[in-house]
Formats: sequence, C-alpha cells, structure tokens
Amino acid sequence: MRLIGVGLSGINKFCGLMELGTGISSSIYYKIIDSISIAVKSVFDVVMLKAVREEKLLNAQHGEPEDILTVSGDDQVTAKHARKRKELRKRLNMQRGTKHTKETVVLITLVVLEKWKLTVYAKCFSSSLEKFSVRYGFYIGDGDTKTFKMLLNTQPYGEDFIIKKLECVLHVAKRVFKRASEAKKILTQARKAAKKDEKKNPEKKSAAKTVVAKKRKTVVKKNPTVKTQDLTIKLMKELSRNYGLAIQRHPDSVEEMRKEIWAGFFHKISTDSNPQHSYCSESWCKYKIAVKNNSVHKFKHPPALAKDVQEVLKPIYDDLTKQELLERCLGGNTQNNNESFNNCVWSMAPKHIFCGKKIVEIACQTAACIFNEGFHPVLKIMEVMGVKIGPIAAQFAADCDRTRIRVANRRSTDASKEARTKRRQAILDENEHYEEDEGIMYGAGIAD
Repeated sequence: MRLIGVGLSGINKFCGLMELGTGISSSIYYKIIDSISIAVKSVFDVVMLKAVREEKLLNAQHGEPEDILTVSGDDQVTAKHARKRKELRKRLNMQRGTKHTKETVVLITLVVLEKWKLTVYAKCFSSSLEKFSVRYGFYIGDGDTKTFKMLLNTQPYGEDFIIKKLECVLHVAKRVFKRASEAKKILTQARKAAKKDEKKNPEKKSAAKTVVAKKRKTVVKKNPTVKTQDLTIKLMKELSRNYGLAIQRHPDSVEEMRKEIWAGFFHKISTDSNPQHSYCSESWCKYKIAVKNNSVHKFKHPPALAKDVQEVLKPIYDDLTKQELLERCLGGNTQNNNESFNNCVWSMAPKHIFCGKKIVEIACQTAACIFNEGFHPVLKIMEVMGVKIGPIAAQFAADCDRTRIRVANRRSTDASKEARTKRRQAILDENEHYEEDEGIMYGAGIAD
C-alpha cells in the first residue's frame, strides 16, 4: 500500500470496505514500517553500489577519471513548511502587528531552508568517499539558488579539490524568457511615455507628414510604415526554445553554440532588403533552403523585429552568450531526470499528506531503486521481508518494466516531440488571440 501512497488510515478503510477485517493497530503498523525500512535500505545500498560501478565503467570507456562523478541536485518543499510559515506569521502578528510580517516570515523561512539544504548537500558530498570511494567533481544545478556557492565554502573534499558547476540547459533557456519579459515591461513603459509626449506636443506628430502641393491642392501623404513583429509571449517562448535547442545541438563546442544562438537573433531581424542568415542552418532556415533550391527571388521574409525590440533584446543575447556561461553548458545537461525521480517519490509519499521522516526515507530509497532498475528491486525488498514471490507478481513486475520502456521510447520519438510542441504552440496561439480580442487583463502598468 505504501507504493501507492496509502498509510494506516487508508489501509484500514480498504480492509473494512473489502470485508478483510477491521484493519491493523498503529503499533503493528509501525512495526511493519520498521521492517520495510530495513529491507528497503538493504536493497537500496546494493542498487546504489551497482550504479556507481556502472558510472566508473562509463568514465573509463570515455577516458575520464573513474572516481570523479557528475551529480545533479534538486529539492522539493512539502505543504508542511507552508503550514509552519502560516503559524509563524500568526505568532508575529500577535507580537508585533502586521507591518512587515510577511517579509520577516519569508526571510526567516528562506534562511532556515538554505541552511538545511546546505547541511544535506554537504553531507551527501562528504560521504561519497566513505560509501563509494568516489568524489562528486561536477554538480548540475538550476542556478536559481545560492546552494552551490555555499557548498563551495564548505570544501567537502578539502582545499585542493574544487567542485565545478554545470548548468541545466532548460533552466538557462528560461533566462531568455525571464529577461525578455522584464525588457517587455520596460519597453511598454517607454512606449506609453512616448505616446504621452506626442499628446502634449502634437506638432512632433505632424512633422512626420509630407505636404505636396499639386494644382492648387494640398495632398497629405504619410510616411510608409513597415510591418514589424512585437515582443509577444509567443515570440519570447520561441526565442527561449531556440536558445535551448542551439545548446543541445552543439553540446561539445562553445563556439558553435554561440553561432547558432546568434543565428536565431539575426534570423528574426532579417528583411528582404537586408537578409542576415550567415549563421543559419539549412535544417531549419527557410531562406537557406530557398538559396539551395535557387528560389530566393520568390522568398519573402516575415515581419522583422521592431527596432526598439531589437535594442532591448541584443544586450540579453550579449549577456547569455558569454564564454563562462556557455562553458558550463557543455554536455547539454538537463534536470529532467530529477523531475522524473521526484514524481516517483511523491507517488509514494504525496505532498499534500503529512509523512514522517521514516516514510519519506522509504519513499526516496524505493523510488531510487525503481528509477534505476525498474520493479525488480521491489520483488527483492519483499523477499528480504520474507514474502514468497509468486509467478503472478514476477510477471506483473516484468510487464511494468516493459510498459515503462515502451512508453519512454514512444515519447522520445521525433513525431511525439513534434506533437507535444504543436499542442503547446496551439495553446500559446489561442492565448495570443484572446489578448488581441479582449486585451491583457493583468500586467504591469495596465491601470495607469
């Protein structure tokens, strides 16, 4: 029952409704939990040793030091911490009123959380030599916390061994969207200020018109306007996705990464009179395909980015193509495996239900076994506990593993990835359509 996240109360309800008895007492339940914990820990240790041996072998095959491994770190906060923060806020309200209470509680919570994370991370790193005779030389992080900086200060392997940081490609790509969103707010405010200035000084607007006298008649001609592309949410997501793809397509070369990242920018500002596709690849650039097929004269560029949009985006690309950042992106690492592992953990110890330390340990260790080796370790855990494994249980475990592999293979195909991209793009297009028809309902400066 623990595999599906059911505790004592759920077990007793199931037994009562299924006419299996009145359930079990709390003392018996916790004795069973202790037995499960011992069995899970023994199988978990074996699975971890096997994983380390496999990593050492892969390092040797690639000519890397066998005892220097790469690890990825992530953390999740349950609802328990949110309840504690509410309780602390109530106490502070009683003692000092509501002024600055929220900021104080958030600060205290973050400080406690960072210290706890540092303790856990330092323990994991320092124990690697004792447990597995290896050192974690590379750490894949999301760059959103100070954990790595604090970890460096602890020096778990001494002063002579410095842990190096690697970036998660997906998190780095999100920086494009975040920075572009911030730039959009500034751009919106600047445009509003310009409109107000035009209203105050209407002669500036009329100066843009050309007056032509012809046969005693005055004809007013407006300067021709060129259609341009604005900085929309759809565009920002596209730029972010292209940035991530540029890194993933060239995981072994910083220079090639930089070229393709800038190719995405120059591709967006290209026009028929000024095409800028020297860095573009024929695999995705329609202009390059037209050149290859000798049909450039028929090709028409889509609207280029507006001048003010180009001005706010270029500094972002300058910053996100620096040598130091791109070097940390070598290898094209992601934290997708962390999210998959977290999903395994929370399926056995749901976030919205309080679970004690031992339950969380059982869930984490079991999830690691299933994540690495499938359902076969679960059968081993049952054997350690004295449960005789029958043919149906063995067949069920084998079927689960085959299904898992089949689903993973299907989702990794190009057709499946393309379908998921199209679904996400359809949602973005729909949201853009709503914004055009009804206007943005929430955003900075809308009420001004």
